Amino acid sequence: SSCLSTSRAHCCIEPLEVMPIDYSKFDNIEDSDDEAPKKKAPVPVAEGTPVSAPSEPATSLGPSEEHCRPLDDAPPLELPEGPFLKYYSEKMTAPQRMQTLVFLWNSADQDERVEFLRHLIDILDNPAISNRIKGGRELLKDLDEKFYYGVTYPTSWITSFKETLPVEDKKVVFEKLFQTLSSSEKGMVLGTLM
Repeated sequence: SSCLSTSRAHCCIEPLEVMPIDYSKFDNIEDSDDEAPKKKAPVPVAEGTPVSAPSEPATSLGPSEEHCRPLDDAPPLELPEGPFLKYYSEKMTAPQRMQTLVFLWNSADQDERVEFLRHLIDILDNPAISNRIKGGRELLKDLDEKFYYGVTYPTSWITSFKETLPVEDKKVVFEKLFQTLSSSEKGMVLGTLM
């Protein structure tokens, strides 16, 4: 009978031969996207053998050890060109430099912050950038000191900046520190203002 007949058309399909599936080839799939990566079993170490640090990057949310090292050896803030600039650019990590700027900014009052921003705009001398700097009280607020949580900074600089320097000297300190930053670090500073 023909499969085109109206009676029993649904029965004209002959059953296919079922191929058996060998599931054993799926037992050891290591690069599957749908499973969490399996941790390697730790290698047993003889007692008393020193264990080296892991070669993989740390997965904790805290800062790395280099960003936490004490900065008690920082030279004093001496203007116009003191050893503090070399220390800032060569001895401190990028997070430490950013954290220092945050604490310096936060140690200043609102009127001083306005002066810092005006001075920064003068330093930039680029209307394409300075015109994008937002205004208002929002810009003058304290920066988040927890953003670089655990990262060290020279506390003596903050104390000296806050307690002994007049606003004109504070502007020079900010200028000198800003000018020592890499272009990406400068971009981070400017990004907080836009």
